[in-house]
Amino acid sequence: MIQWEINKIFKSKYGIFTLTLFFILSISMGFIKPQLEGVNEYGEHGNGLISVEDQFNMKVKLLREVSENEGKDDISNELKEISNKKLGAIKFNDYKDIIFWKVFHHRAFHPFMTFVMLIIIVIIFSNIYTDEIISTVDKLILTSKNKYKVLYSKLALSIAAPVILYTAYLIIQFIITYIQFGKPVNGSLQVLRILDNPLLIKDAYTIYEFIFLKSGIMLIILITLGVFASLFSFLTTNSIQSTSAFFIFIFIGKVATLIKWLPKEALVIFSKVNFIDLIFYFNEFAGMYSGRFRIFDISLDITSLCLGIMIAVFFIGIFSCKSIFSKYLTR
Repeated sequence: MIQWEINKIFKSKYGIFTLTLFFILSISMGFIKPQLEGVNEYGEHGNGLISVEDQFNMKVKLLREVSENEGKDDISNELKEISNKKLGAIKFNDYKDIIFWKVFHHRAFHPFMTFVMLIIIVIIFSNIYTDEIISTVDKLILTSKNKYKVLYSKLALSIAAPVILYTAYLIIQFIITYIQFGKPVNGSLQVLRILDNPLLIKDAYTIYEFIFLKSGIMLIILITLGVFASLFSFLTTNSIQSTSAFFIFIFIGKVATLIKWLPKEALVIFSKVNFIDLIFYFNEFAGMYSGRFRIFDISLDITSLCLGIMIAVFFIGIFSCKSIFSKYLTR
């Protein structure tokens, strides 16, 4: 049944357009890469070039400075502890070749990629039910003996399709990066080697661990968007209503950050888990340290709490779809 839904979608005009968009995204990202040879330094003595070796040494120096500071508060103490952990995990103090991973990481989580994936999800799943309503096929589905399979196959597709698309995107970028920069090496080294600011990394992740962690969080975001786009498609009667409802859902969290009378803790959470910032500032959230706050004398890590909320929103979407399906199928 899912295979039938996939064939149906990607043989439609929406499917052809999204595949074309996905192809353009995958190829165009092959031309995007971060700064590799060092960064220009402008100052009163003119401009020069900081080598990649010097960049790495500066990162280690920054971590050592933080690790030697006397903690004045909980955040300073925690950053000091994390810095010591990162320094202790460094296997080699000299520079190692990590160009492949730096480029692949840049492409795997680029805001442009996330934005295009959002557009693809909107096009596919905001029409997944409304097209059948417009063509009155929905009445046939809801009265057929396969109605359960049809509805739940669409829900399963809203989960499977983002996984397939993003996995395919990563594979394509891996191949392109391999062709351009050679085989991936030194992925077991610390991730601070491929990041500009190593201070705010939440833990002493290796490059492998960091990329897998961020890929998992990205999948949660994309799947959640797919599920809610499908939900609004089922609840509305045309594409305009469905798309409008979906974008209202997307912007709710961002709007909440502007409500100044909300508790400080709530504003912090909304500033991290709203989909607008997750799409355009994903790299500033995933795997990064955001501090802590206390609720009822319980110290909570903000990043972990926000990740838990994101997972909860995903399951709320699944539960909402199942509940609404049950009401329609049993009425």
